[in-house]
Amino acid sequence: MRLLVVSDTHGDARGLVAVLRLLGRSVQGLVHLGDGAADLAQAAASGCPMPPAWAVRGNVDGDWSLPPVRTIWALDRKILAAHGHHYLDGDSYRPFLQAAEREGAAAFFFGHTHVPFWDEAGGILLLNPGSLSRPRGSWGPSFAVVEVPPQGDGWFDVKLYELHGSGSRTRLCAIQP
Repeated sequence: MRLLVVSDTHGDARGLVAVLRLLGRSVQGLVHLGDGAADLAQAAASGCPMPPAWAVRGNVDGDWSLPPVRTIWALDRKILAAHGHHYLDGDSYRPFLQAAEREGAAAFFFGHTHVPFWDEAGGILLLNPGSLSRPRGSWGPSFAVVEVPPQGDGWFDVKLYELHGSGSRTRLCAIQP
């Protein structure tokens, strides 16, 4: 199963639409990690390919019907998704690991920092795709594609990308934070 993971679009759906035009038909799910979750509807209205989508509420999202934390099943792998602002503790990712361990999750996807990041700790994938509209640090607009194999068939394959250009000149560049 292939997941497109995005976060922090902040009311600017242009990057999301560009990515969906390029990859929307090649993914089986889209995860939006908050702060711009309403941009999913705007992207769908644009006519771009739209896979099944899951979203969580970020600290600036006004839709209180969105959950702050969501469990996503990708094949037989349990993934926790949250914006992350309730979990971040300085520079420590330990709260994400503890939550994943407590819930028996294989991964925890989060946003909020606008900085792309992924790591494996104790057999758990931690992933932040960065921001598609307001990147921070030395990174441009970014997102992730995660290949999720069935349990026992290997580990997650994570690829982070920056989005460059616009319109018909949009291109993706793999990055290694």
